[in-house]
Amino acid sequence: MKQTKTRLLCLLLAVLMLLGSLTACGKEKEKDSNLIKLGDYELLYKSACIMEDSDGNDAIVLTLDFTNNGKENASYLWSVNETLMQNGTELEVATVFQNYDSFETVIDSQFTDIAPGTTLEVRTAYLLHDTTSPVEATFEQIFGKKNGKITIDTAALSHVTAAGADQTDKEGLSTPAETGDALLDWWNGAWYGWWKMTGCSGSYESMEGQWWDVCGEIAIGADYTGSVTLWDEDYTRTDPMALASVSLNEAGTGEHGTVMSEGGWFTNVALEHADWIVDPDLLEYDDMIWISGDYEDGDDEFHYDIYLRPWGLYWEDMDESGYPYRYTDWYLPLIDAGKSMPDAIGEDPSNDFNPHDSAPLTQTDAAASGGDGIVTEEQVQKGYVWMNEVNNNIFDATYEDIVAYFGVEGQFVKEEYSDHMKANYRYYKWISKDDDSHFIYVNFKENESGVYTVSAYNTSGFSGTEAIEKYLDIVKAEAAEANKAASANAEMKDFSVEIAQFAKDDVKVKIMTKIPVSGWSFDDSGRCLVENDDPTAFGAGAIRFEVRTNVEDFDYYKDKFENYQDIEDRVIGGITFRGRTYKYIGYNWIQYVAQIDDGRALSIGLTKLECVPGTMPDIILTNMTFQ
Repeated sequence: MKQTKTRLLCLLLAVLMLLGSLTACGKEKEKDSNLIKLGDYELLYKSACIMEDSDGNDAIVLTLDFTNNGKENASYLWSVNETLMQNGTELEVATVFQNYDSFETVIDSQFTDIAPGTTLEVRTAYLLHDTTSPVEATFEQIFGKKNGKITIDTAALSHVTAAGADQTDKEGLSTPAETGDALLDWWNGAWYGWWKMTGCSGSYESMEGQWWDVCGEIAIGADYTGSVTLWDEDYTRTDPMALASVSLNEAGTGEHGTVMSEGGWFTNVALEHADWIVDPDLLEYDDMIWISGDYEDGDDEFHYDIYLRPWGLYWEDMDESGYPYRYTDWYLPLIDAGKSMPDAIGEDPSNDFNPHDSAPLTQTDAAASGGDGIVTEEQVQKGYVWMNEVNNNIFDATYEDIVAYFGVEGQFVKEEYSDHMKANYRYYKWISKDDDSHFIYVNFKENESGVYTVSAYNTSGFSGTEAIEKYLDIVKAEAAEANKAASANAEMKDFSVEIAQFAKDDVKVKIMTKIPVSGWSFDDSGRCLVENDDPTAFGAGAIRFEVRTNVEDFDYYKDKFENYQDIEDRVIGGITFRGRTYKYIGYNWIQYVAQIDDGRALSIGLTKLECVPGTMPDIILTNMTFQ
C-alpha cells in the first residue's frame, strides 16, 4: 500500500505474528559478555536456536531478557529496534510456531508492558540465508542513540522442532488442525477477499473508492487469543499489510461469536482494543467476515472495509459485482487445482494462464470478434479513469459499450467456459501504440446469449493513481457532454414517490418529476433514484431524498463534513434550495436543502453524479415539483 514501512514496522511484524512462548533452546551464553545497555533499558542475550518457519524455511530464534530501568511501564516492542544481518544482507522477519496444534508462536512477550525495575523474557525470529554463516544482531533505542551488537555462530546452534510440525502441508503452508472446538475450527485458517478505501483525505484523497484483493490468515489458540494477518496485492504473508492480536468471544449475534482486536497495526498505525469488532452473523452471506476500521495519520485519513471468506470457497451465492478482482483469473484456477493459499496475491496460478499474455485462437474462439486494440497512450489512461472513476455502471457495460468508448475493437485474448460460474468468459486488451506494455485488460461474462458485460478489469504498465490525477477532470467533462447528448433524446416517463420523515409517517413530501423510460429506477429502502435499471446496482449514482421537520436538522453532522463548500442556490419546484458540496461517510455529496413549509424540510443529495446543465440529473431536478 501505500505507505513505506520503517524499521519499526518490521519489528512490529515480527512481534505481533508471534503469539506464544518457547522453552529456552540453544547454547547458553555468558551473561556479562552479552549485556547491552540502551539508556533506560537493558538486554541480556541468553540463547539462540534454529527452527522452521510456517513455510518450512530455517529461521534463527533469539531469546533475551528485557529489563525496564525507566520510570514508566514499557514494552520491548516500543523500546527496542532490532536488525539482523547475514552475509552482508538484512534478514527478514519470520513466522515461527511453537505449537501447530494450538497455533502458539514463539513471541508475544514483546508486546507486554512491564513495570519499572522488572525483567521479561522476549524472543524474536528471522529467516536465515544459510545455517553456517554467522549472524550479527544490532539492538538500538527507538527513541535514542544507544545501541549494541552481538554475533551469533549459527553453525553451533541446535535445531528445535515445534510441536505438531507434521501438520504442515506438502507446499510448506500451515494447515489448521481440527481442535474439536467448533468456534476455533470455523475461524482458524486461510481467508481470501477484498478491501476498499472510502472517506479518503490528505495524501490518500485520490484513492477514494479504490479496492484490492486481500489474503488473510487467522490463528487463534485454545485460550481464545491469537492473531489476524492480512496482505493485499502490494504486500506478502511475511511482509503483511496488517497484523492484529485478537481475542475471540462466544458472545455475538450468532453461532460464530465475535473477534476483537487487542493490539497490532494496520499499515503504519497502531490498532487498539476494540478498533476491530468482527461479528460474521451480522452479514447476509454465510462464511464471510467483515472487518471495518479507520486509518488516521495526521491529515491522512480513510475508512476501510475488508470482506473475507475461507480460502477454497466458491462465491457463487452472491452477485459477481461483490467478487474480488482476481477471483476469476487467479483464485479460481488455484482452488480448482486444490492449491493452498500462496504467500503473495498473483503467485502460482495453477492453470498457467497469464491474462497479460496473448493466447492463440481456438475453435471455441472463432465466434468472438476483435481487432488490434491499438489506441493512444492518452486513450488507455483516460479509459482506465472512465471505467474506474466515472462510469458508475461499468459492470453493466457490454463489450460493444467499451468498443464505442475506445473507438476500436479490443485485441481478443481468449474465450473459456467456467464450470463454477456456469458462464462463458471473453478476455480483451486495449493497448497503447506508444508502449505495448501499457494496456487495459478487460474480462467479459456472457450474462445472456451473445451479450457479454464487464466482469473485471485491470491495468498494466502505468500508474492508475497518476492517470486519475492527470485525467479525472477531463474525463468527467467528456462524460458530461456525452450524457447531455444522450439525455436530449431520451424517452421520459412520469415518476412520483412519497418520502416520509423517519419514524414520523405523518410528516412526508410527495415528489414528482420525469425520469428516463430505461436506465433509472427507484430504491425504496434507500429512498433514492438510482442511475441503473437495477435499484440495488453496486456503485451506481443516486439522487437521495430525506425529510426532516426543520432545515437546520440537516446540519446535525456538519462538523464531520469534509471539504465543505457552499455552492449556488437552485430553484427546484418553485422553491429556493440552498446548495453545498462536501465529503461524508466516504462519499462526495452535492446537496440541496430547503424548508418546504412550517413542518417539513427536504434534502436532495446526489452521490456519484455530476449535475451539469443538460445532463440527466439536471433534467430530473428541473422537472421536480412537490406536494
